[in-house]
Amino acid sequence: MLKYIIPLVFIVGCTRAEKVEPKINECAYILTRIVNIQEIREASRKDFHITVEDKRVGKVSNAIWRKERDRWLAQENKLATTANYLYNEARAKACFDNMEDENE
Repeated sequence: MLKYIIPLVFIVGCTRAEKVEPKINECAYILTRIVNIQEIREASRKDFHITVEDKRVGKVSNAIWRKERDRWLAQENKLATTANYLYNEARAKACFDNMEDENE
């Protein structure tokens, strides 16, 4: 009987590890995409803030202001929508399970 238990434990252990590794890879890919998108959003926000300040002091015309605002809003909406989709995908795949919250 023991000669069957040891191989069975090994097989179950390997099967479980084989299931975990793809999840880790899949979650890592999703979370990396989220981080990349958030970095792009932050860079874009900082860039647009320069335009906001230039508009405030009169260095930017209304036409350029509207063009830059519309460009930023379109990009921000697209990136935010994509990030939201990825967050939902990560939640559905339980990528956030067992993560510690640094605010707790």
